[in-house]
Amino acid sequence: MEQQSDIIKEIIALKDKFNSDEQIEAFKEVAENVRKFEEITTQKSEELRKELRMLNRKLTTIKAGAKKSTDQNDPNFNDLIAKHEREKFELDELNAQLEMEEKYPFESYSLCKELEELENMSVEDETLPKDDNISLQLHLYRKLGIQFIEDENTHELKARIESPDGNDIHTVVIDDRHSQYFMTNHLWELTTGSS
Repeated sequence: MEQQSDIIKEIIALKDKFNSDEQIEAFKEVAENVRKFEEITTQKSEELRKELRMLNRKLTTIKAGAKKSTDQNDPNFNDLIAKHEREKFELDELNAQLEMEEKYPFESYSLCKELEELENMSVEDETLPKDDNISLQLHLYRKLGIQFIEDENTHELKARIESPDGNDIHTVVIDDRHSQYFMTNHLWELTTGSS
């Protein structure tokens, strides 16, 4: 009997230890917290969905507006841009030309005059008489890139020498100030591009 009473005491102690009322309260509290969390999460998720829908509508409206404006004006717009680019290029060229004329007003005139002289110059000396020494010398000078020109205003003899690479044209006055040896060497240096 004592044994039974000990077992009963142990069962009662175990029952008090595992009081189901406390556990049920704890489960209820956990369930309530989970429900509140799900409610807050659902509410926040719904707000984000509404905001996303609103932003999608704005994006669709903006895309449609942009597509309309480019679709309606695409050929005219591209033509207009091309026209303005051409006009800008032409104005830039004209501006550069005017700046050059401002910096070197007489050079552009002299270059035009030289071009006219070169165009009017005949090429008769390509077929030279065999005994004409002067024609032969002139022909040789021209082949070397040297042209002799008389200045109309001062009647000075000038030599126009083109560099071998064709980038530079030098004009040298031929007079008695320098020796013939010096002038020959100077012309040769300009003709060959050596220093």
